[in-house]
Amino acid sequence: MAEEEEEKREEQSEEEPEEEIEAEVEEEVMGKVEEELKELIVPVPIALTPPEHTKLLDRLKVMDEKVEFVAGELAQKQGEKLGFAIGTLYGVVIGLLMYVLFVI
Repeated sequence: MAEEEEEKREEQSEEEPEEEIEAEVEEEVMGKVEEELKELIVPVPIALTPPEHTKLLDRLKVMDEKVEFVAGELAQKQGEKLGFAIGTLYGVVIGLLMYVLFVI
């Protein structure tokens, strides 16, 4: 048993320097990576829109709303016309069927 304990102690003593070396290498690598990242950082320019641009966008928004409203009204009128035509056809068909049923 004493021999096994001595072997375990030797293995642990060998692993400790390896872990220390790995930690040191990792610190060095991380330090280099951080320095490289600091060099790559570029400030982002801030763009401000002139007041004319915002006024133009507001006018375009109002015009777009008007166009959408007119397009919706036109679509509604077309729907009403189509509905009237389909309703008329159904009425004629039902009328003919009833006429045929009562005549026979």
